[in-house]
Order: sequence, then structure tokens, then C-alpha cells
Amino acid sequence: MSSGIFNPEVYGLLFFGLLTVMVGVYLLLGYRNLIRIMLGVEVISKGITMTLLGAGLHQGRPDFIQALIVTFIIVETILAAVMLGIVIISHKIHVTLDIRRQSKLKG
Repeated sequence: MSSGIFNPEVYGLLFFGLLTVMVGVYLLLGYRNLIRIMLGVEVISKGITMTLLGAGLHQGRPDFIQALIVTFIIVETILAAVMLGIVIISHKIHVTLDIRRQSKLKG
């Protein structure tokens, strides 16, 4: 057994982190709008952050998990900036954000 913290807050953090990831997956799979897809990726990343925090508290290593979360937030910010750039350029080229109507996609 680990010497982690066993309290309802940690389990609540794990539960709501996984629930947030599932909501993000629903946003990814349920919609065809590029903005909603981008929001789905962001919601998933927030859920992963909450799950990592809960796992770190459960294992009793909050210092290590805090460094990991800060690194993850930096990478997530860069990902959001790149996704927003792709959305803006896609809207300029195709004049729509619906991925079903963007027929000139290559690659």
C-alpha cells in the first residue's frame, strides 16, 4: 500500500477529472465545428490535469506532480495557440468552420 492521502477530496478529484475527460471526448466526437473540437481538446487537457493532481495526492508526491502539471500546462498553451491558428487560417480559406464542408483539405 502507498502512504498516500486517503480522503474523499482526492477521490472526488479523480472522479471529476475522469468525468471532465469524458465530456471533452463527447465534444470531440459529437460536433463538427472546429471551435468546439478545439474546446473539446482543452476540456480533455483540464480533466487530465485534475486526474494527475488527484493521482499525485493519492501517491503522496505532490511536489513531483506539481512540476509535471506546470510542464503540461505550458505544452497545453502552445497546443491551444497552434490550434487557434489552424482554425483562423481554415476559416479564411474555406469561410466556414464546419469540417464537413471543407472539401479542399489535403494531407
